[in-house]
Amino acid sequence: MSSLNGWHKGERAIQQKLGFHGAVSQSWTQIEGEMPEQHQKFYSTCLPFIPVTTLDSMGRPWSSILAGPDGEIGWASSETYDQLSMRAEVWDGDPLKANADYHADTTDGSPRKMLIAGIGVEFSTRRRNKFAGSIKAIEKQGGLLVICTTVNEAIGNCPKYITIRNLVPFPYTKPRVTHQEINLPQTGRLPSHLIAFILASDTVFLGSSYSASEEDAPRFPSHLGMNHRGGRPGFVRVRDDGRTLVLPDYSGNRMMSSLGNIEATALASLTFPSFTNGSLLYVTGIAHNLVGTPAQAIMPSQNALTTIEITGYIFIEDALPVRQHEGTEPQRSMYAPPVKLLKEEQASSTYFSTEDTIHATLSRIELHSSDLATFTFESPHKLDIIPGQAAILDFTSFLGALPYRHMAPENPNLVNDDRIRTWTISRCSSWNSVEDGVNTSFSLTMRLKPGGAVTGALFSIANKLSEVRPGFLEDSRPLGLAVTLVGIAGDFIIEPPDPHEGAKIAVTCDEEQTSVQGYAPRKLLWVAGGIGITPFLAMFSGIPFSCSTEYEITLLLSTREPEVMLSLLSNAIKVAPPEVKLTVHVFSHTEQFESSLPASVSLHRHSGRITSSFLSGFKAECVYVCGPEAFEREAIQGVVGKVRREGFAY
Repeated sequence: MSSLNGWHKGERAIQQKLGFHGAVSQSWTQIEGEMPEQHQKFYSTCLPFIPVTTLDSMGRPWSSILAGPDGEIGWASSETYDQLSMRAEVWDGDPLKANADYHADTTDGSPRKMLIAGIGVEFSTRRRNKFAGSIKAIEKQGGLLVICTTVNEAIGNCPKYITIRNLVPFPYTKPRVTHQEINLPQTGRLPSHLIAFILASDTVFLGSSYSASEEDAPRFPSHLGMNHRGGRPGFVRVRDDGRTLVLPDYSGNRMMSSLGNIEATALASLTFPSFTNGSLLYVTGIAHNLVGTPAQAIMPSQNALTTIEITGYIFIEDALPVRQHEGTEPQRSMYAPPVKLLKEEQASSTYFSTEDTIHATLSRIELHSSDLATFTFESPHKLDIIPGQAAILDFTSFLGALPYRHMAPENPNLVNDDRIRTWTISRCSSWNSVEDGVNTSFSLTMRLKPGGAVTGALFSIANKLSEVRPGFLEDSRPLGLAVTLVGIAGDFIIEPPDPHEGAKIAVTCDEEQTSVQGYAPRKLLWVAGGIGITPFLAMFSGIPFSCSTEYEITLLLSTREPEVMLSLLSNAIKVAPPEVKLTVHVFSHTEQFESSLPASVSLHRHSGRITSSFLSGFKAECVYVCGPEAFEREAIQGVVGKVRREGFAY
């Protein structure tokens, strides 16, 4: 039976902002007033550590880590449904110690009521449960803290965004506090290596607080919250000020208990763990939820997010007494969507206002193979696009919006599918045209993704037209298939030459019959995995026609369709200036294939895949790498020099 009397005002407010208050109006009844027996057993027998939230002397939440001695399980126990006791290892610097001292130290000798909330996550199974209540007693026993809690809220949570890990005890820790700013000055910021620590994290523990007014307290008493947030590494972003974190909100159970607490009490804490070296970053700060346009102004295409302006932080190295088992890799959740960058991280990107919607109509389709095609769209607007950039398209009007789904085991990508997709532009009418027209057409060369909602629909249309109305492939405009252009993004472009670098040489421009001072040829190395060739097709249009600079470009292409890819490449290099000298190395298990490349291109054939040892033999001013994540990881291991990456994820 629930101990609650309904949702408090903060929870109701955020549920209404997100448009699903009616759907979850009675879901508060799922929060039990005591722990079910399975929860008692779970906390007692499955967990090497439990993240908890407590308040400091200023009322700020901090997310601590309570752990079993030496990372072993069995350190927590529950004799009754409303009691949870923990004999925990708490290292110096963890906020719980100072928070416990504050609540115990009063002028009249009677301790303050100390609230607590916690979450248990079994990373090997993605199982998790939450509890909240108060601390009845806390005392020291040797090097441990014995914490007895009274539980009045308990609920099980879904496993959706938990990264599976094989964690093992690591009893040899030597915790040391290397940074401690309990009250960060208004001009203060996180050190750069701690920002990098956040951007490498795929897991964070989120603490929150609901501080009830006197009027609301009898019905909705004050309480704390603790939750897990997970995603792909870097899903939490850091703003340019170096102190404001941005936490995107992914589709969940829609109860919004954490964001509801923040809506009512604008404070939150985050703790980032490293499961490889045991480091922990604790932060606390002022939190705000943003929904709709204000959220998208910070993180484009993200409908809801929370900002946390850090007011205090602690960094402890070698503290967590469990580690990822050597030789194992974390298993990412299939529900985690691709990482979204902040608008300020995309200086060269343009996002269009929702008030001035820009539409693009499908105008042409080119089928290259059964799962590779180029779709050309036409916009009535003049668009400023740099070769190598990508189009961000909203296909909601084309496919319709998806209804809410809590889980989708048959296709996890559907849960957070906002119908927005990003593809590199392979051709654009403005790149090679001297006309100052108003319209812009741009082409997207894409691969059919198995189970993909958008590519599946586009290829279905293309294949059907090929069968019954092939004329519509050449001119698809009569179909009236229009989508919304959200923006033009990306900085995976050819950088202009640095006038201060490179050896000067004397060159003669035949057309002007003059001798000028130029530079040694620019040597660029392009490494493409399959459809990762797309930005390089565009980059030929980004090479300026100039008589002072030559380009020596080496393209390493790994593909299972060499003839198709070389055909695309052959069309793309037609727009390249004559100063470009291109060498192509094709790596494929297809040993026999025809080449459509012009004779001026030096082609080399290799069996198998690109290896890091092969890459290490090239020297270039800059190396550009584009392909699947695993391909890029292997490629950059052998790269020498400056590297630019443009991965793609779904």
